[in-house]
Amino acid sequence: MSDASSIVVGSLLGTSPVTVFIESSTGIREGGRTGITALTVAAYFMLAFFFTPLLASIPAWAVGPPLILVGVFMMSSVTEVEWKDMKQAIPAFLTLILMPLTYSIAYGLIGGIGTYIVLNLWDWAEEFLIKYDVIKGSNGIKEGDTHL
Repeated sequence: MSDASSIVVGSLLGTSPVTVFIESSTGIREGGRTGITALTVAAYFMLAFFFTPLLASIPAWAVGPPLILVGVFMMSSVTEVEWKDMKQAIPAFLTLILMPLTYSIAYGLIGGIGTYIVLNLWDWAEEFLIKYDVIKGSNGIKEGDTHL
């Protein structure tokens, strides 16, 4: 949530260095919910600091094939999108296409999340109004009604 909040606030304020860290959500999903995970990652970053000159000697053209493999692995999750539901398909497609076209994960996420909000705003407003009895539902029966 902190990554998502910082990207939204940073984008609204016009700052460019705010980035999204996909790795943090992956770490949480795998069970890293304590501070020990963060400390371990920090230790590895400190260790990597000493290997930076060695890694900097790798030519840029040698980095391409691993990045292609990472992209292939990431595309496997595209099959989980419900492509027949346009309220899910359009934001997913915009997220997928904006990331490579803008060279920014953040812009892709902003485009996808913004589109998702715009496409679902009417439904959310209608549910809110039905919940607070401003309007009646399509069948005229509220949730929790037991009489006919």
